[in-house]
Amino acid sequence: MVKNKKLLLGGSVVLLLFLLSLCYSLFLHEIIKGPPNAIYGPGHRLVDVPPYPPDRHHLLGVDRFGEDVFWKVIDGAKYTLMIALVVSSMRMGIGLFGGILAVMFLHHFTFLIDSFIRAFRFVPAVMVAYIFFAAVKIDPDTPSQSLITHQLLILGFIGGIPLTGHLATEMREFLQNDFIKCSQSLGAGKSWLIRKHILTFLRPRLIILFTRQVVQSLLILVQLGVFQMVIGKVKELKILDGISASGSVTLSLSNEWSGLIGLSYRELMLDQWIVLGPSLAFVVTVYSFRLIEKGLEETVEKETNHFISFKNEEAVLESSGSPFTFTARKINHSIREE
Repeated sequence: MVKNKKLLLGGSVVLLLFLLSLCYSLFLHEIIKGPPNAIYGPGHRLVDVPPYPPDRHHLLGVDRFGEDVFWKVIDGAKYTLMIALVVSSMRMGIGLFGGILAVMFLHHFTFLIDSFIRAFRFVPAVMVAYIFFAAVKIDPDTPSQSLITHQLLILGFIGGIPLTGHLATEMREFLQNDFIKCSQSLGAGKSWLIRKHILTFLRPRLIILFTRQVVQSLLILVQLGVFQMVIGKVKELKILDGISASGSVTLSLSNEWSGLIGLSYRELMLDQWIVLGPSLAFVVTVYSFRLIEKGLEETVEKETNHFISFKNEEAVLESSGSPFTFTARKINHSIREE
C-alpha cells in the first residue's frame, strides 16, 4: 500500500482533474447554465457585455466570446493530460529502445551516436518542434487525426533522442559491474542480459523518468502555444473590436491549455483573467507531477534501503553460524550408513 503523502497528493489532484474533465464532457456541459450574453440594469438598460471579470458565479471570469473560462479549462484538462501522457510514453519507448540498440547492438558506432545526441541537445526543443509543426501545418486539407498523429510523433522523437543518450549512459555504466562480466563468461547472451539485468535495473528509474517526461511535455506544449502552435486544428473567428489587426482571432477547437494560453496572449494587455485560468491549471498540474516524481523517488529509495538492510541481516545471520556444522553432520551420516 502506498503511504507516501507526496505521491498520494499529486496523484489525487491529477486524477480528480481528469475525472472532472471527463464528467463535464459527458454530463455537466448539458446541465450547467452558460453565462448571460449581456447584463441589463433597471429599465432594461444594457450594463455590461462579455468579457466579465471573475466573481462568485464565474470563478475565472468569462472570455470575450461569452464562455466561462473555468469550465473551458476543465474541458481542456483531459486533452492536455492525455497528450502529455501519450507523448511521454512515446518518448520512453523511443529512449528505451534506442538506448538498448545503441549499447547492445551498435556499440561500434558509440562515438557517432553520442556525437549526434550531444549536438541535438544544443538546439532548443521548442525550436525544432516549431519547424516541424510549421511544415505539417502548411497543408490545410490534412485530416485532424493525421495532423494530431504527426504532431505527437514529432514531440515524441524530439524528447526521445536526448532520453536515448541518457539511458544509454546508464546502461553502459551498469554493464561494467562484476556480476555482469561473470554472467557473460558463463554464457549469458544479449537477450538474457536485456531481460534479466538491464530491464530489472532500469524498471524503478523508468517510472521516475516517465513523470519527468510528462512535465517536460507540458512545458513544451505551453511554449509552442506562445508561438501559436497547438495540437490539432484551430478555427478563425472574425471580430470587429480592434483586438487583432487582421480582424480575426484564432481559437483552439479542443480547449487544450496551450491553445488557451498561446492563442489568447493579446488578452494580457486587456483582460488578464482569460489567460490566468489556464496558466494556473498548468502550474497546478506541473506541481502535482513534481510531487508524484518526488514521492516515487522517496518510495524507491526506501524500498532499496530496506532490501539492502535485509540482505545485510541475512549475511550476518549466515556468518554467525559455525562453518563446520554442516560438514560434521554429513560425515556422521555417511558413517552411520556404512
